Amino acid sequence: MTASSDYYQRIDETFESVESRLEMLDSDPDIVGAEGVINVTFSNGVVFVFSRQPAVEQLWLATPGGGFHFVWDDAQACWTDTKSGREFVSLLVDELATNARETIEWE
Repeated sequence: MTASSDYYQRIDETFESVESRLEMLDSDPDIVGAEGVINVTFSNGVVFVFSRQPAVEQLWLATPGGGFHFVWDDAQACWTDTKSGREFVSLLVDELATNARETIEWE
């Protein structure tokens, strides 16, 4: 299966937004992106991994709190978790606070 151009546009925008927000953190996490994956290592040693999954048009996030798979929800115009239905940004903000001890403002 080939991913749609809409998927690539959305995932590119999301990855750019994630990287720019994380780069603004005072703790200066180590952010390494390559081949559809962003690895983020925080000062406390915690690692988050963001990855593109074009075959299923998903965004995956791995944190110490678990693995999450997100699909684009046209009605809500956001990525939503396939299990809980939670919105990506909300879940990410909570995971950052809980696991990386980072507070981030995101609109």
